[in-house]
Amino acid sequence: MTLTFLDYCLLSIFYFWASSTALSLGIGYYTIYRPIMAGMAAGLILNDIQTGMMAGAVVNIIYIDFISTGGSFKGDQCLTTLMAAIASISFNLHPVEAAVAAFPFGFLGILIWKYRLRINNIFVHIYEKKYKENKAPDISLYNGLLPQLLLLVMSSAVIITAFFLMFLFNKLIDFNGINVLLYYIGVILVVFSVSNILYKIKSKYNYMIFASIFLAALIFNMKAYILFILIALGLLFITDKKVNFVKNKFTGVIKKGDLVYSWFIWMNYSHSCYSYDRLMGLAFAHSMKNIIKKLYDNKSEISETIHNHTEFFNTEPNMGTPIHGYIISLEEERKLNNKSFEDISYIKKGMMGISAGLGDSFTQAILAPLFVSMSVMLCLDKSYYLAFIPVIFLSIYILFISYSGFMNGYFQGRDSMLQRIKDVKQSKIKVYFPYIFSGILGLSMSKLLFNNIRPSENIFTLGIILFAAFLTFLRKRREQ
Repeated sequence: MTLTFLDYCLLSIFYFWASSTALSLGIGYYTIYRPIMAGMAAGLILNDIQTGMMAGAVVNIIYIDFISTGGSFKGDQCLTTLMAAIASISFNLHPVEAAVAAFPFGFLGILIWKYRLRINNIFVHIYEKKYKENKAPDISLYNGLLPQLLLLVMSSAVIITAFFLMFLFNKLIDFNGINVLLYYIGVILVVFSVSNILYKIKSKYNYMIFASIFLAALIFNMKAYILFILIALGLLFITDKKVNFVKNKFTGVIKKGDLVYSWFIWMNYSHSCYSYDRLMGLAFAHSMKNIIKKLYDNKSEISETIHNHTEFFNTEPNMGTPIHGYIISLEEERKLNNKSFEDISYIKKGMMGISAGLGDSFTQAILAPLFVSMSVMLCLDKSYYLAFIPVIFLSIYILFISYSGFMNGYFQGRDSMLQRIKDVKQSKIKVYFPYIFSGILGLSMSKLLFNNIRPSENIFTLGIILFAAFLTFLRKRREQ
């Protein structure tokens, strides 16, 4: 298949959108950026959704332990997926083979993240310079428009380079000529990725659950949708039915619409100007812009108060929203009672670290892997339409966490953050996650590695699985 100019343009625009938090309410990182959904988008653009999703599912397993915290970035799974989908559709490669051909491009994508944080410092410095010159710089420009234009240019340059290299490598090497080698390398990557994550879980039952579901799927052809229904019912049963949502009346200057708009800005632009100097500092100030304008009439006071909130700030953008609501209520109180900003600054800095660790350990390490892996499992069993359901559930869950925290923070203040910490620590999803996740991986691996492949490849796959199990056993013995 030959890609058209329109295909290149659409893939570039999608990659920019997936790499950005803008215009996705903050859930893009958990949905369209993930390989299973990125593969679907690539397949939609290239008129082969199923092949695109299968390529994405394989890449998803290779990146199964992907967590980005505090600006760290081990590889660009979205770029890898787009290249894998292209390789599978254009070169007629098996999804496992395509994933291997595309794997090196994940390291190319790191360049965007690495240099984006450094270049974004420029926008911070320009904003600071204009503020010191009393020019009342518009925070929307320096946290929103300019960084997003930069990302568009950078992501377009990277993906065009990746397109060129992919087709150049195929011309020089001929991927179809080495497809068997690519397949075997892919099997090794997949098996060792799953083996590594099972080892990290450190539950004495996870290997038993993994092996049981793996064999059940292999011997009895257990369907993925059956396990999905069982997990969904189980999650419904163990999830706390109590919804912690405050319904107080707005009696001050700030109204519900002001909070909703502030939340909307934060969710869309929390990482728009993520920089080494301030991390989320400009994003926090951006989300406070409409609030400050509501509280103050004087232009210089507005500019000064917004600037105060550009100080260093970093937290998990969804779990940390009680901070925003609380700070808004404090700003409202400060305006009415003439208090100093220093107290608010100390509160922000004191709360952000707690919510950062709390959020990353729950949203990134529990929720995203759990729901995304269910989509992968359904896709590998060719239940392509059902594969969208877990991602939809995840999106709703993340948005609820974020929005409820924002509102509760405004009305309850510090108590809302303490309640959030308590809820996460007592979460039954967190307790049962290792067992559920192990079962999902077991069925996924069975469907991927032993469906419609040659006997010789089955033998090789079995050998790799046994070898990985042996290495895991040695690692555990060494620790003891």
